Amino acid sequence: CLLSKWLYRLSTETEGMWVQILRNKYLHTKTLAQVNARPTDSPFWKGLMKTKVTFFQRVKFLIGSGTSTRFWEDTWLGESPLALQYPSLYNIVQRKEDYVATVLNSVPLNIQFRRSLVGERWNAWLHLVRRLMDVQLSDQADKIS
Repeated sequence: CLLSKWLYRLSTETEGMWVQILRNKYLHTKTLAQVNARPTDSPFWKGLMKTKVTFFQRVKFLIGSGTSTRFWEDTWLGESPLALQYPSLYNIVQRKEDYVATVLNSVPLNIQFRRSLVGERWNAWLHLVRRLMDVQLSDQADKIS
């Protein structure tokens, strides 16, 4: 629980010496989802990285600009990640690590699949596209709740 609290604070707070130290040492310009533990990291940071998967399963992202929310693997549209809502699409998507902004900031949507969308996959795709039509990106940062 304590490590989850630190991850939450690191994700939501922008000021404070400890935030700057952790961001400069471990994150640089990356998000929490983009970093992994390295052998040279501190035991504290390694503990955060072990807790990260469970943390991301329990938080919901409120979309602003979409630049720090993973399209398929974070919970932002509905009550579970799109990877769980649309497993037939997730299994054949080429870039599973894309962010919401990467997908939505282009027309047509910036999603590429390894196989053709036919039958049930086509129906799942149409359902997802209808839901995405209501999503509006803004200049605000993404938030975690």
